[in-house]
Amino acid sequence: MKITRDEDGLKFIGECDNRKGFVAIDIECLRCGRRIDPHAEGRDIGLECAGCCTKIKTFWSEADMHVYLAENWNRLRQACTHPSVTTVQSSE
Repeated sequence: MKITRDEDGLKFIGECDNRKGFVAIDIECLRCGRRIDPHAEGRDIGLECAGCCTKIKTFWSEADMHVYLAENWNRLRQACTHPSVTTVQSSE
């Protein structure tokens, strides 16, 4: 079953499976739905949508960006372990 979490103009998408547990799938732009790839090139460290050219989040360091992403994936993982989520089965 796919689960999502919206934060700061991003949609974190994961899959919750009773056998595998939580699997992180993708991050998408809430504006246009295109996939977001984190980038840390030079001084331009952040999350920007290549589809609509929206700069979603900028970070002081690559480590800060990884902490932000890890915190959001962890929040989605916690939703996966919630009893109301794990008992619902997807029809896909």
